[in-house]
Amino acid sequence: MKKRTWPVVLLGLCCLLVLIAWPGWAMLQRTQRLFAETAGIQQRFAERQGKIQAVNERIQNSSIVIRDYLLDSAPAAGPRYRKELVANREEVGRLFEGLRQTLPASGVGPLQRLEEQYRLHFDMVMPVFAWTAAEKQRQATYFLRMQQRPRREGLLAISREVAGLSEAVHQRQLQALGEEQETFRAELRTMVGLALGIGMVISVGAVWRIRQLEGARLQYEQQLRELSARVMRAQEEERRSLSRELHDEVGQMLTGLRMELGALDRFRKDEAQFRTHHGEAKELTEQTMRMVRDLAVGLRPSLLDDLGLGPALQAQVRDFNRRWGGMATLEISGATAELDELQRTCRYRLVQEGLTNCARHARAKVVRIGLVAEGKGIVLTLTDDGVGFDATGRRGFGLIGMEERVRELGGRLVVDSAPGEGTC
Repeated sequence: MKKRTWPVVLLGLCCLLVLIAWPGWAMLQRTQRLFAETAGIQQRFAERQGKIQAVNERIQNSSIVIRDYLLDSAPAAGPRYRKELVANREEVGRLFEGLRQTLPASGVGPLQRLEEQYRLHFDMVMPVFAWTAAEKQRQATYFLRMQQRPRREGLLAISREVAGLSEAVHQRQLQALGEEQETFRAELRTMVGLALGIGMVISVGAVWRIRQLEGARLQYEQQLRELSARVMRAQEEERRSLSRELHDEVGQMLTGLRMELGALDRFRKDEAQFRTHHGEAKELTEQTMRMVRDLAVGLRPSLLDDLGLGPALQAQVRDFNRRWGGMATLEISGATAELDELQRTCRYRLVQEGLTNCARHARAKVVRIGLVAEGKGIVLTLTDDGVGFDATGRRGFGLIGMEERVRELGGRLVVDSAPGEGTC
């Protein structure tokens, strides 16, 4: 199975980016909300304090209007002062309505008392506009000192009480906001710590995986180097063996054949000797032909090119049974005639290497070979009853060579075996 490094690295980086973006996004959203709440609290407090200050100013202005009226001796000044006082009263009413909407339930009582006292104060001063000039001159000082001033001071005292309640509400809101900010900071620390912890786990896992894959790559490269060196040694051994076979076996047979042919010239007149040497020459010729044919089959079986993969595999199975005394069987299903040369050679060499391993290493007696053509793919199976081996351990060069042949065709080699349980 192919092992890729980049999906692991990409997955780790994506997870790290998500873990970094998640606390950042949460912090941004929470910070915006807290900022909006802080701005809203400050704005509402400023509006309340502004309305309370405006009420105080209107109360002071009402006293000034009454004082100016009582000190003004012009006969026609009454309606103007009265109109100004009424306008002042209407403005104070609007301010009270705005305060009633912004103050909490605890501040409604003092505000109602302030409204009631202001109404009584307004009702008290309105009859002044009906006084005559003599009444104004006679009662103005007393009215301003003994009635107007105490009423005004009482109204201002209640207004200060309302302002104090507004300040207390503001402080409570700020305290609650501070507690929420502290909670937010604790949650943020937890989120950042969690993100860092998970990020460390992902980083360590990614690094471990990369190191594992790098180690597997180095091991694979080492196996390839060893396989390449073994292939070169095998080629030299094969050349040496071929040279020895040609020199020792074929050369000796050809030498003997030449001697027998020479003897035929000497015994032309002796018919018995001639026939004897003629038969020996024919026997040597047949032995030489068999030897050359065996060498050719070992290098490249002609059946594979002439008749196809099926007959070549059947001949190989027969040769295995003849040489090793085994019981190998071959089952072919599907069309294999359309396979190209590379595919035929690959399957033939796989079966050849597998049978060699069964004979030399597994010591198997029963071997079952299956070749199934399924669509564009081919499944080749080889099962034996040999001694088996640990398939999870280091593989030999034979299996590595088989795996390389399969990989060249885009296939996959699966080995299932255990000590004492055969191999599949």
